[in-house]
Formats: sequence, structure tokens, C-alpha cells
Amino acid sequence: MPKWKTPPKIPPSPNPPTREIRLPKPLPHQKQLLLDPHRHKTAVCGRRWGKTGAGLPACVKGHGHPDPQHPQHLKGALDGGNIWWVAPTLGITQKIERDLVKCFQASGFAYHKTDHRIDLCTGGSITLKTAASPNSLRGDGLDGIVYDEAAFGTEASWKEALRPALADRQGWSLFLTSPNGSNWVKDRFDLAHTDPANYRSWQCPSSQNPLMTPAEMLRSRHEMGDRSFQQEMLAQFIDTEGAEFAGYYFEFPNFWFTDWPPEAETWLRVLAVDPSKGKSDKSDYTAIVDCRLSYAGHVYVDARLERLDLSRIAERTVEVATATRPQGLVIESNQFQELLVLMIQPLARAHGLELNIFPSNNNENKTARIRARVTPYLSRGELHFKRNSRGASLLVKQLQQFPCGEHDDGPDALELGLRLLTHIINGGGPTL
Repeated sequence: MPKWKTPPKIPPSPNPPTREIRLPKPLPHQKQLLLDPHRHKTAVCGRRWGKTGAGLPACVKGHGHPDPQHPQHLKGALDGGNIWWVAPTLGITQKIERDLVKCFQASGFAYHKTDHRIDLCTGGSITLKTAASPNSLRGDGLDGIVYDEAAFGTEASWKEALRPALADRQGWSLFLTSPNGSNWVKDRFDLAHTDPANYRSWQCPSSQNPLMTPAEMLRSRHEMGDRSFQQEMLAQFIDTEGAEFAGYYFEFPNFWFTDWPPEAETWLRVLAVDPSKGKSDKSDYTAIVDCRLSYAGHVYVDARLERLDLSRIAERTVEVATATRPQGLVIESNQFQELLVLMIQPLARAHGLELNIFPSNNNENKTARIRARVTPYLSRGELHFKRNSRGASLLVKQLQQFPCGEHDDGPDALELGLRLLTHIINGGGPTL
């Protein structure tokens, strides 16, 4: 029988194929974002700031603490995480997909072109998604999401599909977006004031990118005009078109305060209530605004803005009054005013509180009186709003959009509070 010859051994290649992931190296201005341990981050960026250079490392390697075993490390695909990169349009998604494939082309990992997904041997993956329809984003549980240009996407895509997908895995979110006026992403940006333990926000002008020279920024300003330059290059939430109050009014030092001024420095405390007409998703808010005037002439403000029925308005007003002990309470003039006074007084007395209630009599146009009363305080930087308060943040948002916004309950109640402070100081009578 013929003997089979043993096939010769093939020596290993002197130059085996490399398996590497070629990620962009984060620049110093991007590292501050990547090293921050907050679970939910929002970076509002100027054009050419380098959003992709920050987002890709976050997706692949994770972010927060660099040690994957550290509790503040936010899982990436290399850690086995199921990560999505979401963008509002197909064009943005395709560009990111090209960049992502380029990073992985020498890695040997599987790229599924049809599913727009890269699978890693760690069990992790990165999937590119377009947020054209919230229903198309349902399904997976996610360890992390980069939402690219979120300000040009829809709030429904986030609230109805993406945010719930992070819940069971305690997944992270990173918004990398240019501003688009004072829309829903501005609300997300402001969560850093109301929930600083979980949210962190940055405004990142284009000038942070070392490739953007001062001369180029100046040329851009001349060519684009101030309004476009502020939004596109300085990453500012520019004023709502037609808004009453200038944007810089809301950027004064100490606009937000953490601690109320000491009792010895507080001159007057009042509450102002603007009742809603009913409780539904489309009804107005009930605004209860707490105004405290210091001897230095500054007014410190907190607020509760909720959709409440009539009985709950009375209960909530007494609840706030019991906590704040105001020297006066004013209620917006409407069909509920007399009934509310009759409901509030016995509830207050049951709590050992005798309220000095001032019914209001508003004959002046609402826009005119809010403009006249609020503008002097805002323009002089003498209005300060409670940090980490959802109601105060919502009130400020309504001020920024006034009179173009959908709701003006907060500004209306704030005007009442400021008017009552002046009324008491001047020794006014029982009716405001």
C-alpha cells in the first residue's frame, strides 16, 4: 500500500495581519467630557467642535472612569455593552457609519452592513440608527446611547423609545448636538441645574477646537452675522424669535442660587398663585411662586408649576404657605378666585396659619404688566432663581419664551408676586 506523505508544515507568516481599532485620539477639550462620570451628559457644541471625536471613544471604550472595573465607568462595546449611535437624519447616520467602519476596518470584527451594526468578540456591539420614527427605535435594552444632533430630532424619539431602553440596564446617554433654539434639548440641558447628581451639561463653542483660530472665528462672525454666529459657533441657545426678554438677562452671575438668604437679610416673603382652569394634558399650569425680597433689593424666587384641579390647588397653596410663612398671598383674578379664598382660609387655619390674602384686580393687559413689572428686575440682575428646582427651571423657560411660548402661568404669577411686594412696602390696602 502506498504511504501517505505528511504535508509539510507551513511556517507562520512573518507579518501576521494586525487586529486593531483605530480610534481618534481625544483632544484636551474632548477629554473633559469623556472623563466625567455622570450617567447623562449633554454637550451643546459649536460647528467643527469635534463631536465625532468625543462620541466614538465613548461608544467603543466607554467613558467616565477609564478603569472598566471602576463603578463610575460607563460601559462601551469593548466592555460587552449594547450601544446605539442615533441621529435624526440618514445623512448624519451615514457619515458616522463611514467613520466607524474606518475605525474597525483592521480589527477583524464583524460588520453587518444591512443592520448597520458592528459586533465585537466581547459580546458588545455598536448599531447606527436613524430617529425618523420613534416606533423604529423600540425593542433593544441598551447600555448606552449617543444622540447626535439631538436638537434637530424629536422629543418623542427620546421620551417614548430611547430613554425607556436604558432603564433596566441603567444605561448612559450622551447628547452631542448643535443648539436649535430653546427647544426640548434646552430642557435636557437645564436638568444639570435640577438633578446635578445624574446630569451634566456643557456649552462648547467652536473656539475650543485648537484648529479654529481666533482669526477664523472673527471671519466667521463677519460673514454669518451675530445671530447665526452665536448659535452655530458659540453654541448658544439664542433668544426665541420675538421673545420679550433678552437672552443675556438669564446669564447674570448668581442668576441661580442654592441657599436662601439668611432670615436677618430677608425683608418680605410673599406667595403668588395663578390657578389653572382644569387638569388635563393641555390645560394651563397652576403656578405658585415664592418671592423673597432682601434688604439689598434683590428678589429670590422658587416656584411650583403643576396641572391641578381646584381642590388640589387649595391644598398645595396651603402646603407651600405652611413651609414658607409668607406675609402676604395674592391670587390671580379669575372665576375661581373667590372660591379659592373660601377653600384656602379654613385649610390654613387647620394648620395654625392665618394668611393675609390679597385678591388681585387685573385691568391691565397681561403682556404689558408682565413687561413693566419683570423687566427692571431682570435687566438689573436682581432676580435670582432656585437651583435644582424643577418649578423654577420651568418658570425661567417660560420667561425666555414670553410672550411667544405656549404657557405664561409662571411669568403671570411672578408679576403678581413682585407687585404684592411693592404693594406691601408702600402700605397698600387689602386689594391689590
